[in-house]
Amino acid sequence: MSRWQEPQAIAELAREVTVVRRPNPFTGLYHWRYEIGALLVLPYALFTLFQAVGPIWAAVVLFCVANWLFYWKAARRFLRDRLRSVVVQHRLRTGFARARVCTLDGKLPVILWTKPRGDEIEVTVFCPAGVGYDRIEQRRALLAAACFATDVHVYRHHKRADVVHLSVCTARLRKDADEDEAAVPIPGYVGGIPRVARG
Repeated sequence: MSRWQEPQAIAELAREVTVVRRPNPFTGLYHWRYEIGALLVLPYALFTLFQAVGPIWAAVVLFCVANWLFYWKAARRFLRDRLRSVVVQHRLRTGFARARVCTLDGKLPVILWTKPRGDEIEVTVFCPAGVGYDRIEQRRALLAAACFATDVHVYRHHKRADVVHLSVCTARLRKDADEDEAAVPIPGYVGGIPRVARG
Protein backbone atom coordinates (compact mmCIF):
# COMPACT_ATOMS: atom_id res chain seq x y z
CA MET A 1 0.00 0.00 0.00
CA SER A 2 1.44 3.35 -1.01
CA ARG A 3 1.57 6.38 1.26
CA TRP A 4 -1.19 8.26 -0.52
CA GLN A 5 -3.56 5.27 -0.13
CA GLU A 6 -3.03 4.97 3.64
CA PRO A 7 -5.24 7.95 4.66
CA GLN A 8 -8.05 6.68 2.41
CA ALA A 9 -7.83 3.18 3.89
CA ILE A 10 -7.84 4.58 7.44
CA ALA A 11 -10.86 6.78 6.64
CA GLU A 12 -12.68 3.79 5.13
CA LEU A 13 -11.95 1.69 8.21
CA ALA A 14 -13.14 4.49 10.50
CA ARG A 15 -16.36 4.80 8.49
CA GLU A 16 -16.97 1.05 8.73
CA VAL A 17 -16.68 0.98 12.53
CA THR A 18 -18.45 4.26 13.27
CA VAL A 19 -21.89 4.24 14.86
CA VAL A 20 -24.55 5.79 12.66
CA ARG A 21 -26.16 8.71 14.47
CA ARG A 22 -29.90 8.95 14.92
CA PRO A 23 -31.50 11.97 13.23
CA ASN A 24 -32.40 15.00 15.31
CA PRO A 25 -36.11 15.31 16.27
CA PHE A 26 -36.97 17.74 13.46
CA THR A 27 -35.39 15.52 10.82
CA GLY A 28 -37.15 12.51 12.36
CA LEU A 29 -40.50 14.30 12.09
CA TYR A 30 -39.72 15.17 8.47
CA HIS A 31 -38.88 11.51 7.74
CA TRP A 32 -42.25 10.35 9.09
CA ARG A 33 -44.35 13.27 7.76
CA TYR A 34 -46.64 11.14 5.60
CA GLU A 35 -47.43 8.66 8.36
CA ILE A 36 -47.97 11.43 10.94
CA GLY A 37 -50.24 13.29 8.50
CA ALA A 38 -52.27 10.13 7.84
CA LEU A 39 -52.63 9.44 11.57
CA LEU A 40 -53.86 12.97 12.18
CA VAL A 41 -56.01 13.61 9.09
CA LEU A 42 -57.78 10.28 8.56
CA PRO A 43 -59.36 9.92 12.04
CA TYR A 44 -60.41 13.57 11.97
CA ALA A 45 -61.95 13.18 8.50
CA LEU A 46 -63.82 10.01 9.53
CA PHE A 47 -65.07 11.62 12.73
CA THR A 48 -66.26 14.70 10.83
CA LEU A 49 -67.99 12.53 8.21
CA PHE A 50 -69.81 10.47 10.86
CA GLN A 51 -70.86 13.66 12.67
CA ALA A 52 -72.11 15.33 9.48
CA VAL A 53 -74.16 12.56 7.81
CA GLY A 54 -74.59 9.82 10.41
CA PRO A 55 -73.22 6.27 10.50
CA ILE A 56 -75.33 4.74 7.71
CA TRP A 57 -74.63 7.44 5.12
CA ALA A 58 -71.00 7.57 6.20
CA ALA A 59 -70.71 3.83 5.47
CA VAL A 60 -72.35 4.42 2.06
CA VAL A 61 -69.93 7.26 1.27
CA LEU A 62 -66.91 5.15 2.33
CA PHE A 63 -68.15 2.23 0.22
CA CYS A 64 -68.56 4.52 -2.81
CA VAL A 65 -65.09 6.03 -2.34
CA ALA A 66 -63.53 2.55 -2.03
CA ASN A 67 -65.32 1.41 -5.22
CA TRP A 68 -64.28 4.58 -7.01
CA LEU A 69 -60.63 4.01 -6.07
CA PHE A 70 -60.86 0.34 -7.04
CA TYR A 71 -62.31 0.94 -10.50
CA TRP A 72 -60.55 4.21 -11.42
CA LYS A 73 -57.19 3.09 -12.77
CA ALA A 74 -55.48 6.50 -12.62
CA ALA A 75 -56.40 6.98 -8.94
CA ARG A 76 -55.20 3.48 -8.12
CA ARG A 77 -51.90 4.08 -9.92
CA PHE A 78 -51.44 7.45 -8.19
CA LEU A 79 -52.04 5.91 -4.76
CA ARG A 80 -49.75 2.95 -5.50
CA ASP A 81 -46.93 5.22 -6.73
CA ARG A 82 -47.19 7.47 -3.66
CA LEU A 83 -47.11 4.53 -1.28
CA ARG A 84 -44.17 3.04 -3.18
CA SER A 85 -42.23 6.32 -2.92
CA VAL A 86 -42.80 6.45 0.86
CA VAL A 87 -41.53 2.86 1.22
CA VAL A 88 -38.49 3.64 -0.96
CA GLN A 89 -37.63 6.62 1.27
CA HIS A 90 -37.54 4.44 4.39
CA ARG A 91 -35.68 1.62 2.65
CA LEU A 92 -33.14 4.07 1.21
CA ARG A 93 -32.44 5.54 4.65
CA THR A 94 -31.89 2.02 5.99
CA GLY A 95 -29.68 1.27 3.00
CA PHE A 96 -27.59 4.38 3.67
CA ALA A 97 -27.03 3.24 7.26
CA ARG A 98 -26.20 -0.38 6.42
CA ALA A 99 -24.01 0.45 3.39
CA ARG A 100 -22.12 3.04 5.47
CA VAL A 101 -22.99 5.96 3.24
CA CYS A 102 -22.25 8.33 6.10
CA THR A 103 -19.66 10.75 7.37
CA LEU A 104 -16.86 9.72 9.74
CA ASP A 105 -18.96 10.90 12.71
CA GLY A 106 -22.05 8.95 11.56
CA LYS A 107 -24.21 11.56 9.79
CA LEU A 108 -26.43 10.14 7.05
CA PRO A 109 -27.56 11.95 3.90
CA VAL A 110 -31.01 13.53 4.16
CA ILE A 111 -33.69 12.64 1.63
CA LEU A 112 -35.25 15.94 0.62
CA TRP A 113 -37.88 14.82 -1.86
CA THR A 114 -39.16 11.82 -3.76
CA LYS A 115 -41.28 11.79 -6.89
CA PRO A 116 -42.61 8.75 -8.75
CA ARG A 117 -42.04 8.85 -12.49
CA GLY A 118 -43.29 5.78 -14.34
CA ASP A 119 -41.38 2.72 -13.20
CA GLU A 120 -38.78 4.84 -11.42
CA ILE A 121 -38.74 6.96 -8.30
CA GLU A 122 -36.70 10.15 -8.44
CA VAL A 123 -35.03 10.93 -5.10
CA THR A 124 -33.24 14.16 -4.20
CA VAL A 125 -30.63 13.72 -1.46
CA PHE A 126 -28.71 16.33 0.53
CA CYS A 127 -25.22 15.08 1.41
CA PRO A 128 -23.43 16.32 4.55
CA ALA A 129 -19.73 17.21 4.34
CA GLY A 130 -17.82 13.98 3.88
CA VAL A 131 -20.37 12.21 1.68
CA GLY A 132 -20.82 12.90 -2.00
CA TYR A 133 -21.63 11.51 -5.40
CA ASP A 134 -18.68 9.11 -5.44
CA ARG A 135 -19.59 7.40 -2.15
CA ILE A 136 -23.21 6.85 -3.22
CA GLU A 137 -22.13 5.66 -6.67
CA GLN A 138 -19.84 3.04 -5.08
CA ARG A 139 -22.70 1.67 -2.95
CA ARG A 140 -25.53 1.78 -5.48
CA ALA A 141 -25.82 -2.03 -5.78
CA LEU A 142 -26.39 -2.29 -2.01
CA LEU A 143 -28.89 0.57 -2.14
CA ALA A 144 -30.80 -1.15 -4.95
CA ALA A 145 -30.99 -4.33 -2.89
CA ALA A 146 -32.23 -2.37 0.12
CA CYS A 147 -35.00 -0.74 -1.95
CA PHE A 148 -36.13 -4.00 -3.61
CA ALA A 149 -35.17 -2.33 -6.90
CA THR A 150 -33.54 -3.60 -10.06
CA ASP A 151 -31.04 -0.73 -10.16
CA VAL A 152 -30.20 2.69 -8.72
CA HIS A 153 -28.75 5.38 -10.98
CA VAL A 154 -26.88 8.29 -9.40
CA TYR A 155 -26.68 11.75 -11.00
CA ARG A 156 -24.84 14.89 -9.99
CA HIS A 157 -26.82 18.08 -9.43
CA HIS A 158 -26.19 20.61 -12.18
CA LYS A 159 -25.27 23.43 -9.74
CA ARG A 160 -24.61 22.04 -6.26
CA ALA A 161 -22.09 19.41 -5.21
CA ASP A 162 -23.92 18.61 -1.95
CA VAL A 163 -27.15 17.57 -3.72
CA VAL A 164 -27.36 14.23 -5.52
CA HIS A 165 -30.23 12.80 -7.54
CA LEU A 166 -31.03 9.10 -7.42
CA SER A 167 -33.27 7.22 -9.81
CA VAL A 168 -34.56 4.04 -8.16
CA CYS A 169 -35.74 1.61 -10.85
CA THR A 170 -38.51 -0.45 -9.29
CA ALA A 171 -39.77 -2.01 -12.54
CA ARG A 172 -40.10 -5.75 -12.68
CA LEU A 173 -38.81 -7.65 -15.66
CA ARG A 174 -41.21 -7.35 -18.56
CA LYS A 175 -43.14 -10.38 -19.74
CA ASP A 176 -41.52 -10.37 -23.18
CA ALA A 177 -38.06 -10.46 -21.55
CA ASP A 178 -39.14 -13.52 -19.56
CA GLU A 179 -40.41 -15.20 -22.72
CA ASP A 180 -37.11 -14.50 -24.50
CA GLU A 181 -35.20 -16.11 -21.66
CA ALA A 182 -37.57 -19.09 -21.69
CA ALA A 183 -36.95 -19.57 -25.44
CA VAL A 184 -33.31 -20.63 -24.93
CA PRO A 185 -32.91 -23.97 -26.74
CA ILE A 186 -32.24 -27.01 -24.61
CA PRO A 187 -29.01 -28.81 -25.52
CA GLY A 188 -29.30 -32.19 -27.21
CA TYR A 189 -27.71 -34.02 -24.27
CA VAL A 190 -28.74 -33.36 -20.68
CA GLY A 191 -27.02 -35.44 -18.08
CA GLY A 192 -25.68 -37.84 -20.72
CA ILE A 193 -29.18 -38.78 -21.94
CA PRO A 194 -30.23 -37.71 -25.44
CA ARG A 195 -33.34 -35.50 -25.56
CA VAL A 196 -35.11 -37.98 -27.84
CA ALA A 197 -34.64 -40.77 -25.30
CA ARG A 198 -36.02 -38.57 -22.47
CA GLY A 199 -39.30 -37.91 -24.36
